[in-house]
Amino acid sequence: MPQDDAPTITTAEDFERLLADPATTRAQLVSVKGSAQLWWQVLARCPEAAAWVAANRHLPLEIAEHLALHPSLPVRAALASGGCVPEQLMQRLAHDKSEFIRLRVVCNANASREVLMALAADPCQLVSAHAQARLVHDISGVALPASYLDDVSVLDLLH
Repeated sequence: MPQDDAPTITTAEDFERLLADPATTRAQLVSVKGSAQLWWQVLARCPEAAAWVAANRHLPLEIAEHLALHPSLPVRAALASGGCVPEQLMQRLAHDKSEFIRLRVVCNANASREVLMALAADPCQLVSAHAQARLVHDISGVALPASYLDDVSVLDLLH
């Protein structure tokens, strides 16, 4: 198992500096560690950074739960795409009002079978088709072909 040597930050200013530094990579931004108190401070000081906070792989549960209800689509999408979203939160995001968020949950490699089964019955055909394909291919262990959604047209998405 690889060693987790992600840096820990202790102040909102530390995170602001990382965001402002052009040398900071996406991987560095989403892997920094901090306490729940730190992330509350970041959200209070830099509300525009909420999507970056939501993308963090070490986010405390209370912060992730708060961001799952955020009014901003990019914030919820960053959370739904995250690699460390707990099952209960993934279930909540699987019932998000936005089809885009539900699709991000389907595309999350860590989505459980239960989450995918719920989304296989989604009213949005694209979400449902993705979930069904994931279930079939996850069970078989075969990678999804690039064309597995060829039968879903743009017109289907508009209905």
